[in-house]
Amino acid sequence: MSMYTQLLEAAFGQRPTPGAGATEQDAHEEVIRCRRELQKGVPLGTDPDTVPVTLALQIGYDVALLDLAKVVGIDTDPAHFEQPQLERERIEGALGELGFSFVMATETEEPLPGRT
Repeated sequence: MSMYTQLLEAAFGQRPTPGAGATEQDAHEEVIRCRRELQKGVPLGTDPDTVPVTLALQIGYDVALLDLAKVVGIDTDPAHFEQPQLERERIEGALGELGFSFVMATETEEPLPGRT
């Protein structure tokens, strides 16, 4: 088991469980929020905090993907993230086939809730 998989498993296990009223739309909006943070929140390569910040953002995004995948019935698990980028792409592809969009809105627009 890779160190990334261990960290993801720990983060996934410690996350607050979604509330009773949590919906597919809520999970999708969380994925969009985490993806936006991942894309704009990475500091410059010369910043000494680059690795821990990038790692935290990636784990946050992957936890959100795992939650959404679980809500819609896609088989995945933190252990499947031995090669994180491949599992991310697989889940994003499966979600795309179900009609979920991960296209980022501009800074002045809000993402469309739910499936697009």
